[in-house]
Amino acid sequence: MVIKFLLVFLFCTTLAFGQTDSLNIVYDNTKVEVRDITEKNLEQYKDNPDFNYTEKSESTSVIAKFFRWLKNIVYKIFEYLFGVEKATGILSFILKALPYALLGLLVFLLVKLFLRYNQKHAHTPQKLGNITISDEEHIIKNEDIEALITNALKEQNFRLAIRYYYLLSLKYLTEKKLIDWQQQKTNTDYISELESEDLKHNFEQATHVYDYVWYGEFQVENTKFESLKTIFETLNNSIKAI
Repeated sequence: MVIKFLLVFLFCTTLAFGQTDSLNIVYDNTKVEVRDITEKNLEQYKDNPDFNYTEKSESTSVIAKFFRWLKNIVYKIFEYLFGVEKATGILSFILKALPYALLGLLVFLLVKLFLRYNQKHAHTPQKLGNITISDEEHIIKNEDIEALITNALKEQNFRLAIRYYYLLSLKYLTEKKLIDWQQQKTNTDYISELESEDLKHNFEQATHVYDYVWYGEFQVENTKFESLKTIFETLNNSIKAI
């Protein structure tokens, strides 16, 4: 009796879930308006910058690409050796800043090398009879350098005046036998020949000014020249006092 009751219950339940859905399907019969797109319509969008999605890549110079490549190489080396990503605090800052410091050092060395190269190769020797003499040697041995300085200042050629001031210092040092002036020597060689520390400091300071102004081809204005001139005057006065 119980089994018959269960069978009747299951049969009625199946009929209840299997009845037809009472929801009615509504179809949209609205007429669709078709719009034609002409070339004229497209032109107004082409001329509108708001619809220009073209991505422009910024051009990068060869030097910028080189430094970017070098920075990545150095960064990867230190990341491999020390584990930059795992470092924290001041160590992380130092390791991340180190590649930029190395790049700055490289630029400094390249500039210094350029100035040293110009210093040795900027002068073309001229022949006087059977003797080959450089422009600097001719000025130091034969010209009135103080008069050359005066003429350069009259023409407001302050860069040339700096050169004459430096050659005058070399002349004084040679006359005092404090240096052995030779054409093939560099200004760094003369610095190492000086024994007096004070004189060496003054001459080294004047040499830096001369190298950057003359070989670096930096233009000097009147106001700047007045401050630079005192460096050479101090040097020359200290040489004369010996």
